[in-house]
Amino acid sequence: MFSKRPRLLPALALLLLCAGGCALDTGDGSRFAPEKNPSLSQFYAGRFSLGAAVEPAQLETAEGKLLGWHFNSLVAENAMKPLELQPAEGRFDFSGADRIVAFAQRHGMKVRGHTLLWHERTPEWFWQGADGRPASRRLLLERLRAHIHATVGRYRGRVYAWDVVNEVIDPAQKNCLRDDNWFQRVGPDYIDWAFRFAHDADPSARLFVNDFETTNLDKRECLLWVVKGLRERGVPVHGVGHQMHISIDSPGAREIDETLGKFAALGVENQITELDISFYRSPGQRLPGSESELLARQGARYEELFRVFLAHADVTAVTFWGISDANTWLVRGRFAGRGDKPLPFDADQQPKPAYWGVLRALSISGVAMSKPAQK
Repeated sequence: MFSKRPRLLPALALLLLCAGGCALDTGDGSRFAPEKNPSLSQFYAGRFSLGAAVEPAQLETAEGKLLGWHFNSLVAENAMKPLELQPAEGRFDFSGADRIVAFAQRHGMKVRGHTLLWHERTPEWFWQGADGRPASRRLLLERLRAHIHATVGRYRGRVYAWDVVNEVIDPAQKNCLRDDNWFQRVGPDYIDWAFRFAHDADPSARLFVNDFETTNLDKRECLLWVVKGLRERGVPVHGVGHQMHISIDSPGAREIDETLGKFAALGVENQITELDISFYRSPGQRLPGSESELLARQGARYEELFRVFLAHADVTAVTFWGISDANTWLVRGRFAGRGDKPLPFDADQQPKPAYWGVLRALSISGVAMSKPAQK
């Protein structure tokens, strides 16, 4: 698809020496100096944006400095979810989201909005009507409209893309939609309404369906069917977000390539929205091998994936779900204590083999890249 080969820039040539992972020596004894390593987003500037999920508290830390150097896009990990923004009806708290958007503007970064509707973070008051009775379909749609208009309207022109609906697909259901409160209380057209409300609030924003395990054959077919139906009904759906929480050994590159191709054939954008590569096949099943072996395999895996992404012109953004291993969701909650390390930077914000794998993909994918400008 891409015919020109990149020039091997001096910084990129260092990959030959850093294939196993290294941090460049600053010569001044500084342990943390992210600008001494090649900026990921600057090297990919000719192809797609590179982002990371953040919490407001990270912005003024060492991770925030790492974020500002290596990425040109960001997304709120939690601060823009419905429960966080509107814990009580009509009482909005935009403080965390505002901090993230302000940081992005100061650093010339794009912002993805995540998410306007998700069954797991819908406030309980949404479902309650007058006198303790269940809210009617009409009231639920009005509340959804009000929430989306307030949220998207506040960031109109500053958030370029929104995950309008998150994790709505269930291939076990006859109609392919998750059998949750939204489906039961409103009906399948709640998705149509959510997209229309978002488009009304900001006609220039790119609007996405976001979901996980999109390479699963049954789920992929369901998602294709749902997106195709939305577009046939004139619903303003512009793209599909593939979360891509995966492991070192699966899914395969061919499965990912085929999945991206099928959605591109519908005429929609593909974005990789929540990328990380785990040492585990499942929460209790760590892959065999020493840590150094797993880190090396992870680096090769990141390289393999980015070669696939580069082969698809319809992939317009890749977002890591976190900045570094210090704060990944895969070491919190039910995953606490298992020692996963899924991101390109370690807990000390130093580059790993995964980081060099992401850069190395450029030198062998045949994509023309220009010398990165200084940030």
